Amino acid sequence: MAPLDVRSVLAAKAAESKRPSAVVDKEDDLEYDLGHLCAFDPAPVDEAAMAQDRSAYLLRCARDNAQLLTNRLYGLLDGAASKQTLKLPPPTTKLPREKPLPAPKPQTRWEKFAQEKGIVKKKRSKMVWDETTQQWAPRYGYGRANNAKDAPENWVVEAKPGDDGSVDPFEAKANERKERLNKQKRQEERNRLEAAHAASVDARPGAGPSNSRGEKKAYLKQAIAAAQVSTASVGRFDRTLPNEPSKSAGKRKQYESSTDSAAAQKDVSRTASVLDKMFPDSGAKHKVIVDRTVAAKQARLQQESSNRSARASSEGAAGGGGGKKKGSAPKGGKGKGKKK
Repeated sequence: MAPLDVRSVLAAKAAESKRPSAVVDKEDDLEYDLGHLCAFDPAPVDEAAMAQDRSAYLLRCARDNAQLLTNRLYGLLDGAASKQTLKLPPPTTKLPREKPLPAPKPQTRWEKFAQEKGIVKKKRSKMVWDETTQQWAPRYGYGRANNAKDAPENWVVEAKPGDDGSVDPFEAKANERKERLNKQKRQEERNRLEAAHAASVDARPGAGPSNSRGEKKAYLKQAIAAAQVSTASVGRFDRTLPNEPSKSAGKRKQYESSTDSAAAQKDVSRTASVLDKMFPDSGAKHKVIVDRTVAAKQARLQQESSNRSARASSEGAAGGGGGKKKGSAPKGGKGKGKKK
């Protein structure tokens, strides 16, 4: 059998295929940026072809340029060690940012103090020397060195004469430590809020952070006013803290006009509605506010209660004056009859 010529077979198939060839009949004068997978065509537009068939001309130019870009990308595989991965060169075109530059992070109190004093943060080692056990131990975590709980003086707590015996001293120390940690967290949160507020008080372009006393005071007043109405009852049933400003401070009650005809007519209708409820007519559909039967029953029960109270008080006064209690036997007798 004669050997098979693969190239001739592929050429014949390519000639029979209706797909366009990978070889572009055009001068390759494109400006490539393979890092961004872009190609720019500096050639002028053919006005005659553009006027004849705009869509076909644009489609032909886009196809040729895309084929040239693909050929250039495949050319990168010639000297590559792996034919499965295509490594792009660094981009040459500088693209604008999608989002603006992030704002600088506001400094806390400690950062400002460290900057003024020239304090530089240094990375400390994880292992330190433990004087108690005379060996190296972790600085933090389980089995840490110089742990206050492992000190000999903390194994036993001496009881003083005025101490409460029902209080666990070890639990009291733990509570004190928790309180110190909570206080530190509150101070850190306060410093963070102050720094964030100082950085966002003046948001105008080119204006720096402002820390004036008036702006801080206005910010705190606004935060307190927002917190007072942040509950489910809008602050109506909340307990007022000491030195807390009133929720209605600076608010004036709005009264309706006494000369406006619409306000006067509204006032007349409200007064008439109240009067109809208090003294309903016989033919009105309003519900009687005061039920005579219920009122008479309530008055009778109240009178009986007052009579019982007066009777109990009079009997108590009579018993306290030296009188004998009803049904009590005489001191010397055994029964009702006289002793013979």
